[in-house]
Amino acid sequence: MSAEIPTLYEWAGGGEALNRLTRAFYGKVALDPIVGPVFKTMSPDHPAHVAAFIGEVFGGPKTYSEDFGGHREMVMHHLGKHLTEEQRRRWINL
Repeated sequence: MSAEIPTLYEWAGGGEALNRLTRAFYGKVALDPIVGPVFKTMSPDHPAHVAAFIGEVFGGPKTYSEDFGGHREMVMHHLGKHLTEEQRRRWINL
């Protein structure tokens, strides 16, 4: 059998599916009383940036690295947010 094994990006449905997922997720985040305040100044483009990052990690196009600088830049954006353990857990549970 010589069929190519799809990437996680392809299995997940590609960029369109990841964008739907992150828009839905961050829609819930914005309304949440625990993590919502952290994201009150979130750019409307944030869900698309996250979708691009996940897509790249899953084997899709290198859009995030090309447009935003890659993993290091993503980490730098998140330093100094002073999240509580409750906020971290809530984000994961959403």
